[in-house]
Amino acid sequence: MQTTPGPETAAPTAAEEARAATRHGVLFLVVGPSGVGKDSLIDGARARLPGRHFTFARRVVTRPREAGGEDHEPMASAEFEAAEAAGAFAVTWGAHGLRYGIRREALAPLAAGHNVIVNASRKAIAEFAAHAARVVVVSITAPPEVVRARLEARGREDAADVAARLGRRVPIVGAPNIAVIDNGGDLEAGVAQFVAALMGAARLPLVLRRAAVTLPGGPAAFVHRAALPLASAQLIAGGAAEIIADRPLRVRLAVADYAGLVAPDSIALPAVLFDRLGLAEGSEVVLRRAVPPASRDALRRKVAGEILGVADIGDVVRDIVGGRYSDAEIAGFLVAAARQLTVDEIAALTVARAELVERIAWDRELIVDKHSMGGVPGNPISLIVVPIVAAHGLPIPKTSSRAITSAAGTADIMECAARVDLTAADLHRVVTTTGGAIAWAGRICHSPLDDVMNAINRPLGIASAGLDVSSILSKKLAVGATHVAIDIPVGPAAKVKTEASGRMLVNLFEEVGRAVGLTVRAAVSDGLSPVGRGVGPALEHEDALAVLTGRPDAPEALRDKALSVAAMILAWDPAVGPGQAAATAERLLHSGAALEAFQAIAAAQGRFGPCRPGPFTRPLLAVRSGRVAGIDVFAVAGLARAVGAPSDKGAGVRLHVAPGDDVSEGDVLADVVASSQNGIDVIRPTASTEVFSLA
Repeated sequence: MQTTPGPETAAPTAAEEARAATRHGVLFLVVGPSGVGKDSLIDGARARLPGRHFTFARRVVTRPREAGGEDHEPMASAEFEAAEAAGAFAVTWGAHGLRYGIRREALAPLAAGHNVIVNASRKAIAEFAAHAARVVVVSITAPPEVVRARLEARGREDAADVAARLGRRVPIVGAPNIAVIDNGGDLEAGVAQFVAALMGAARLPLVLRRAAVTLPGGPAAFVHRAALPLASAQLIAGGAAEIIADRPLRVRLAVADYAGLVAPDSIALPAVLFDRLGLAEGSEVVLRRAVPPASRDALRRKVAGEILGVADIGDVVRDIVGGRYSDAEIAGFLVAAARQLTVDEIAALTVARAELVERIAWDRELIVDKHSMGGVPGNPISLIVVPIVAAHGLPIPKTSSRAITSAAGTADIMECAARVDLTAADLHRVVTTTGGAIAWAGRICHSPLDDVMNAINRPLGIASAGLDVSSILSKKLAVGATHVAIDIPVGPAAKVKTEASGRMLVNLFEEVGRAVGLTVRAAVSDGLSPVGRGVGPALEHEDALAVLTGRPDAPEALRDKALSVAAMILAWDPAVGPGQAAATAERLLHSGAALEAFQAIAAAQGRFGPCRPGPFTRPLLAVRSGRVAGIDVFAVAGLARAVGAPSDKGAGVRLHVAPGDDVSEGDVLADVVASSQNGIDVIRPTASTEVFSLA
């Protein structure tokens, strides 16, 4: 048996094949001249093929039943013509003075995922192809002397007719895939080849189940040994395989002999893989041998230090998302990217990441957005900046993450006021009606590449300015922004440690922005201490509201920073410009317009809460008199997380002093709050000296 690509038809893409293999059955067209034994092979295969996966189409033939041959539906010529005119047949053809037809209902099982086998004509392949997502032609051959003997033995034709059949040559045209079976020898051997060809190309789904176990050492799927022939003859225990669904998933096969672990018709995935696949339990999936990534050469060249082009970057990203690389290969790529990425490579990576999610379109030419690099707790400026900008009339679809290593992400803080788990359609609606939104990025612009890369680079601590810029700007492209303001806090405990690194990052953001069609303005800011007084979702929400409502005790540093970033954005409005941007931002804040915009945004997103600081409190006291020399922002965030933030939105740290303040022994430097006594009990006696340094 040999398998070759068919002539005159372009091979389907991997994505097309995956969709066809997942949802639709395969149409097998068994073709070949009379006497090669098609009927014998089909009859032999019936008993060997799993009936729940295969259907045999019965032909309608204008030949009496008593004439012998296949089990066909006999029909008179006039009746056949009438049925054909009425549209009863999917495909018809004529040969040797007879008419043949396949009823439409005979091909209907294809749409339900069944594989359909048809004894077909070589002249009708193109017509059949119009009724199936995937067609495989099984061409049966035999030596001429064997065919002659078979034709003479069946006694239907005289010598002249036999000679005419032997001399007939019909090319196979329009076949995307052809499997050639030599049936010139023993029938048992021919049937075995035929069955192997059908099993090797058919849709043979397994039922998706959630496994109750997890194996270390990478993603593993569990199948029963009896399922291996159904999945693919090329699959072995421990081998790499792909689960073909809307989102392909690469796994290693763990083979079980115990049906209590996984049934013979099923494939079981541990919870993390099951959730990544995104299908309901009981769904059908197809398992096949893992296809080597088309971009592997490009990835290896990057690991070796070469610079990749736009197409190569896109190919690598798609194959990573497609699950075609091992964790080790992805880690190698991330390390290489952390070591060296040119501006063009970062731009290509940014665009490729943005293309993994559906971009949001707007009917405005100027769509603004902002991002803070993070690392500094107590920095809820988005809750102030977005309403100021929205109140002015510039659309600002702000999406943010939840906390990763900090005590509160912007989405965690906003969730104290409104629902943030929005869809792209929700985001569009809210911004269209109110001018702005503050939403969680997870359902809008968080791509599957983020999940894959974060799962590897976070445990390994892979840090890369280029990868950060790519991730951030790709999300801005995805939400349809045209102009982006970037705040880069700089400090020993911030994400960006030094002023020089901050300036380098400013240039990188702006260069990559230009390369991908974004107007980006980045600026460094003070990351030495928390911006507001609260650290933790509810406490930071309180600080933002204090600024928006104009309370005299609102954190001045928070108000000033928010106004600065808002002015950076408002300056893009030609009607404002850099000269009036700061004054415009202050007017919108102090007049109450920003507060009204915030309330409108929260109402449009859907109110959420209540969210208040926890009732349990423990003060951190000064161990001696002196001056506050510094506040360790890393220690503050760690303490807030230790008492429950951000999952406990009421947990956190409320600061009462700032660097430069004079304190006496026993003064309250901060209050630690939590929603339970258990949270308070984790505070170490040394917490005060870990957070505050006194001169």
